[in-house]
Amino acid sequence: MTVSLSAAQVLAQQAPRAPRAAGSDRSAPDRRGGPPVIGCPSLANYRMLMRDGAAAAAAHLADPKADHLGCSALARTEFTGIVDKVTLGGQSYDCAGVRGTTACHWIAPGTIPETPAPAKR
Repeated sequence: MTVSLSAAQVLAQQAPRAPRAAGSDRSAPDRRGGPPVIGCPSLANYRMLMRDGAAAAAAHLADPKADHLGCSALARTEFTGIVDKVTLGGQSYDCAGVRGTTACHWIAPGTIPETPAPAKR
């Protein structure tokens, strides 16, 4: 599967805020939709891929000849929630469950909601 993303799409790891009902917490970003999220089953590979920033990682993933290190850009709807967290070298990371696999994918913290999204009927 080839993933074609522009650097701008991946740079915007946080979705724009949508209008909310009166009285809702406006300080929390709306993370239900938005651009794809770069994730890797291996934290070491995620750190290597993201070393030069999200734009460079997106360009790397867009190159079909590059070694993607098992990483990919996934739609936010593919994530089922945060299953693990770690801080390494002063940087925090979240590991999010992904539909259709038992391996979580390491992502930037705060990219998706902490709790699993409600099941659609």
